[in-house]
Amino acid sequence: MRRFRRRGARGKLKRSTLSDFIEVVESASSLLVGNLKRAADLVQSFKQVAVDRSYFDRSAFDLGEVTEQVLSNLRPALPKNNLALAVDCPPDLAMNSYPGPYGQVVTNLFVNAVAHAFPDGKGGTITIRLRASGAGEVEILFADDGCGMDRDVLRQAFDPFFTTRRDIGRIGLGLHIVHNIVTNRLGGEIHLDSAPGMGTSVRITLPRVAPQRGTDG
Repeated sequence: MRRFRRRGARGKLKRSTLSDFIEVVESASSLLVGNLKRAADLVQSFKQVAVDRSYFDRSAFDLGEVTEQVLSNLRPALPKNNLALAVDCPPDLAMNSYPGPYGQVVTNLFVNAVAHAFPDGKGGTITIRLRASGAGEVEILFADDGCGMDRDVLRQAFDPFFTTRRDIGRIGLGLHIVHNIVTNRLGGEIHLDSAPGMGTSVRITLPRVAPQRGTDG
């Protein structure tokens, strides 16, 4: 910019100088926009774990009803991504837990599947199935029939800031946040299974009565 300004002031601008300057400005602008988008996504991800106090309130709720409520806000993303959603939510899965964090788990898994599982645009199916697991637990299966993950990606999937789509501005906190919520706030376990071309399944086991936490009111 300084060199361009000096040459302009001296009246010595050439067409090649102008072309080079435009190329540099376009490249710098693209980098700037990309970095700003990544910064915005990073702030949004951290805001997910810094929400208002009501987010952490525990309550009695039906797991199927809360799941359907969360999915009602996510379904509009299905048609434009050529995706179908198969949901099996039996009634009367009573919980005494944290519906806010649970809803965030479902949302993050859904968004992650849409962003990563179907990169070729051909679409596919996301499946969510809820089941009772003994008297004191429930099992949530979240699966897709997308591209799957190789062993190296699978090994790092829950690591903070790991992502295979940094080229489009992803920052890699979605599954990390899911893992933290499931194992800490909800007191459960999470297992990830995937292979290239075989889709991905996330199996979550949660206690019906979540452990008491220090932030509970």
